[in-house]
Amino acid sequence: MIRRTIIIVNRVLFVILLLTLPLTLNCHKSNEISKANALDLLFHSGNLELKRQVPLKFSTYHVQGLDITEQFYFVTSVDREQNSAWLFKIDRKNADLITKMELTDGALIHPGGLQYDGRLLWIPNAEYKRQSRTMVYGLDPDTLEIRTSFGVDDHIGAVASDGKNFLYGVNWDALHFYTWDIDGDQLNKVDSPTSMAYQDIKYFAGKLLCSGHKDGVCAVDIIDPENWTLIKRFDLPKDKWKSPLTREGMAFDGNLYFLPDDGPNSRILIFTLN
Repeated sequence: MIRRTIIIVNRVLFVILLLTLPLTLNCHKSNEISKANALDLLFHSGNLELKRQVPLKFSTYHVQGLDITEQFYFVTSVDREQNSAWLFKIDRKNADLITKMELTDGALIHPGGLQYDGRLLWIPNAEYKRQSRTMVYGLDPDTLEIRTSFGVDDHIGAVASDGKNFLYGVNWDALHFYTWDIDGDQLNKVDSPTSMAYQDIKYFAGKLLCSGHKDGVCAVDIIDPENWTLIKRFDLPKDKWKSPLTREGMAFDGNLYFLPDDGPNSRILIFTLN
């Protein structure tokens, strides 16, 4: 009787799995289509329209990177007076500071551009000089505990993750792009296809969105990590704001988010694409 019950239960579970698997696959496929559509909008957009400004009600020091989830903003920064590295977790509903976490580790006081890949929040933390050293952390976004880490013999200014197999990074002034596997083993190091000094990078729908500014040019570049070519440059206005929009943090989910100014009085600027 017990054996028969177990068999029936297993069959029921198998049927449930068969019924729910298409829903799971369709949800994943829908998400990928949504991202592809958002990237296509960035490809063909003519200009930006300011949707909202989010004042941050605490000192953000010298801002470095920005990323977003459905519920939170994550911001990295350097306190140059105290030589300390910080990660801020901020509620998107009201911009309240949820957590302020120190990342300082000896001479490692310079966190950079970061990305949440659906599982971990990836953050580089480097010495405050070029051609130095970096630890790349994979943090649990809920607890902010470090789940994994690896070292790099260079100053890595920003990292991005495809959420599956690869991590990408740029060094100081983005002279080189790095590729690592998910365990931190270096797979590739290439010269940048542009001369832009990227401050923040994001993996999105198979491409790298790289924001930066140099020689009066303020832009988000779309780079293909398969062949390291520049596919598209989205030029941004540079005279309407206190600082170039791409001076520091950038995120993208169909809207563009910029955090260009240091604290106090930092503001996240949210733009729609037209």
